[in-house]
Amino acid sequence: MQKQTGDYVYDTSRQSLLGEGSFGRVYRGKNIKTGELVAVKQMDTAMFKDKYMKECLENEVNIMKQLKSDYIVKLYHTESDQSKTLIVLELCNNGDLREYISNKGGTLDEKQSIEILNQLMNGFREMVSHGFIHRDIKPENALVKNDCFKISDFGFATKADIQGRQLIKECVGTPLYMAPQLLENTPYTAKSDIWSIGMMFYEMLFGKTQKIKLIIQYIYIQSPWPARDVQSYLRNMKSFPLKFPYDKQIGQNTRDFIVKCLTLNEKDRINWDDIFSHPILQLQTGQQTKPAVQLDQKAQLIIRSMQYMVQNKNVNLDEIFSRFDQNKGGSLDLFEFHQLLSSIDPRITYYESEHVFKTLDQTKDGQISKKEFEDVFKFWDFADTQDKVSSVIVDLQEIIKNNNLDLKLIFQNFDKDAGGSLNFQEFVSLIKIVAPKMKQYEIKPIFDKFDKNGDGNVSYEEFYHILNYGNSKDSQFKPDQEKARKLINELKRIITTNNLNLKQIFNNFDKSKDGNLNLEEFTKLVLVIDKKLPQNEIKNIFDLFNVDGGNEITFTEFQKTLI
Repeated sequence: MQKQTGDYVYDTSRQSLLGEGSFGRVYRGKNIKTGELVAVKQMDTAMFKDKYMKECLENEVNIMKQLKSDYIVKLYHTESDQSKTLIVLELCNNGDLREYISNKGGTLDEKQSIEILNQLMNGFREMVSHGFIHRDIKPENALVKNDCFKISDFGFATKADIQGRQLIKECVGTPLYMAPQLLENTPYTAKSDIWSIGMMFYEMLFGKTQKIKLIIQYIYIQSPWPARDVQSYLRNMKSFPLKFPYDKQIGQNTRDFIVKCLTLNEKDRINWDDIFSHPILQLQTGQQTKPAVQLDQKAQLIIRSMQYMVQNKNVNLDEIFSRFDQNKGGSLDLFEFHQLLSSIDPRITYYESEHVFKTLDQTKDGQISKKEFEDVFKFWDFADTQDKVSSVIVDLQEIIKNNNLDLKLIFQNFDKDAGGSLNFQEFVSLIKIVAPKMKQYEIKPIFDKFDKNGDGNVSYEEFYHILNYGNSKDSQFKPDQEKARKLINELKRIITTNNLNLKQIFNNFDKSKDGNLNLEEFTKLVLVIDKKLPQNEIKNIFDLFNVDGGNEITFTEFQKTLI
């Protein structure tokens, strides 16, 4: 059925429906004089009996009438009676920034991110010039029309002292884009929007997915800090510095813009005058920011594992560095560095610590300064943003940890047939809680990661091992055995790389020439790989070779373990 409001006609048929929500529907319409296509928002007036909601609607309309910019969605016409309220808006039929990022693979390149930011900042410039702040800046509120990005949804916008002298107390917005002051429910200033801009820009560049749980609803956002609920988000924000992905270099000006936007203390955060004159708004990205230390793949994997354990255990890196800096000289030698890493992750081997140490010791003085340590461990993020399997597993672990959930009860809840294991469909139901938009083919690799024995089911033991991994209170967490297996793998690598003969190696260390390796002989072999390995750990490796449980390793046992 065709209807008219002012100079605009619209059809309320399903074919013209653009979207619908709690308060009404949006239809495609047309200006009868110019032929321009528009969006007509038709809302049930009865839904706005609540005084606050009515004020929000009136506020949005009044603000949009004052703003005139190509980078703000235009308000053309409003009409209201006892049954309905109509708002005619500029039609942006290319979706929003969230969809745009998703369609581009989850991230944008630096040049494109800055171009989009500049468009939106032109809209914010108009808004700020009229003394308004938005208070709900997020990708969903940046609409796209023919590659032009426009600010929308001014329902939470308000007048504010743009110079930041006025404190505001009302807490509104979307949690993971809110400045820390809003999350703590403390007074804030007009600089709160600047934080949200920084968060949105970070997302465009890096697409680092996090989730925040509010009661039973998961809200998916992009964040430089781990976040599973508001409290954990705030805690991590205060505990861990802002990090940038190691594998994606950006310009110095780009980095500077983000750092200045995402400054915790409002007094130190960049103001509106300075943000509008920032070099990035002249499309000057600056010189590429390269890490002070170039790490090979092996070192990156080791540090990635360490960063995960730091997050999992809530380790304070400043405190732990100071603890192992025995002479308080502000640096660590190799032994102290290995002790530090072992306290974070007891599975690490000496040769792994040594590999990272030699890479970080740029001055080659046999010491790692606190700056060299922080440059890598605190300010760069080594997580693989493309590894969806590990990301989902970490999400599950974080949710379980932060909500103190019982793994057994979770498992039983999804084991619908009470068969003692999860089949693929039961497992899919579990994963959909964390990642509701994941397709079954995307979940299959995660299922395979849990299904250690490949029998097509996930037993409770397999489930427990993955999700409680690294928990020192877990009786099934056996770091010594895992370290032993890593050393065996390193021995395999050395043998393969150097094309060594197993029999010859065995005979070289079989000093008694009895055709067996006793613990003393085996110890000398292992110390070639890791010269600082404690005797108790050597015994763990010995036991893995010693299949028959005797006091010596036969050549057959030696060969089977290494092939």
